[in-house]
Amino acid sequence: MRSLLTMLGIIIGISAVITITTIGNSIQQTLKNTFAQINMNYFYVMLTTKPYDEENSDVTQDEYYDSVYMTDEDMITDDMLNELLEKYPDQFKIAMSEYYANGETINSKNEYVKTTITGITDGYLEQGKLDLISGRNITQRDNTERKHTAVVSDVFVKQYFNENENPVGKRISFSINNAETQEFTIVGIYEYSEAKLGKFPAGSKEIDKVTPVFIPLDTVYEFKGILNPTYEYTVILWNTDYDTSVVEENVRTFFEEQYQHNKYWTAYVENEQSMLSMINNVLNVITIAISVIAAISLIVGGVGVMNIMLVSIIERTKEIGIRKALGAQNSSIRLQFVVEAVIICLIGGIIGIITGIMNGVIIGKIVSYLVNNIYTDYMDIIIISIQPSVTAIIISVIFSMLTGIFFGYYPANKASKMNPIDALRYD
Repeated sequence: MRSLLTMLGIIIGISAVITITTIGNSIQQTLKNTFAQINMNYFYVMLTTKPYDEENSDVTQDEYYDSVYMTDEDMITDDMLNELLEKYPDQFKIAMSEYYANGETINSKNEYVKTTITGITDGYLEQGKLDLISGRNITQRDNTERKHTAVVSDVFVKQYFNENENPVGKRISFSINNAETQEFTIVGIYEYSEAKLGKFPAGSKEIDKVTPVFIPLDTVYEFKGILNPTYEYTVILWNTDYDTSVVEENVRTFFEEQYQHNKYWTAYVENEQSMLSMINNVLNVITIAISVIAAISLIVGGVGVMNIMLVSIIERTKEIGIRKALGAQNSSIRLQFVVEAVIICLIGGIIGIITGIMNGVIIGKIVSYLVNNIYTDYMDIIIISIQPSVTAIIISVIFSMLTGIFFGYYPANKASKMNPIDALRYD
């Protein structure tokens, strides 16, 4: 019992550290697994107000911000994006989408097949990691020429076409919002992912499942009567064959040049990969900081070990005297008690590691249950991974041994310096 109480401080300290590092490591791994479902090789570009320049302004700061408002001339345009693509061929794709309308058509069995019609650019499917099964994607040319091309889901193919029929190249008409009818040529088929595009209602019949039909974004604008679309933000996918720093510098420089003469507005470019790295770095700092605080209890545990070892030495004074009388060296006495202290700390550390891993797993299971019940539509894309930190476990074992050596040395050294005659007389 006394040994267990001696180890308690070590157990609590190591357990707290392992629990915290397991949670931190699991969050990082969960983020990594979740974002792996989405292409993170993109820049998020959005318009933001230029900071107030007191030295070069003839108005007050309040007057400056009161006068700021966005016009179509300030926004990102198709011409601007096309210029970027022409200036850096093969480096970038635009990844944007916009819902247009509900669509409906009738198959050969006289069944209604419902869809949603969504306009996309050539980088949208790649950015969302939606796989093409056959045919091709919507291209930049489809957008530029505002073609009536469409990429449909494998679910839609089963709903509309016969089993051995090849849909690619077929023309199909959709009733748009139960009003006008538009005809499209199917150029590709993508694999529908419930994790990325939304789960179907439980128990849905195959014919009742609604999936998106993707058409060129500029074709959607044509339907809406928008000839010169403008954007407050855009998503730009970059080619991983190019160095990240190079493409990032290119896109930043391009938008800086576009907005250098704009009085109020500039484009803020955010690298989503860098953002993920920053989140991981913050998590690392928080995990380390909390672990250090938790590790303070190890010092308390170490002091407890030292006190118990001092009590043990007093109780075993005669044993020490007999050993020294029989010729035992001071170093062997010292080593004996240091080893005992190390064993106590090591056992406490191992118990703490096991307890910490169990705590981390239990907390992870609880979080996983809550997430899967709250975010049911995204449970396939939020991949919760419970992963103890191997590094933290190794460090904990080493730290436990060092604690035993550090706090066990003083009692051990005191025992080794005992006078054998005084030790034998001790009662």
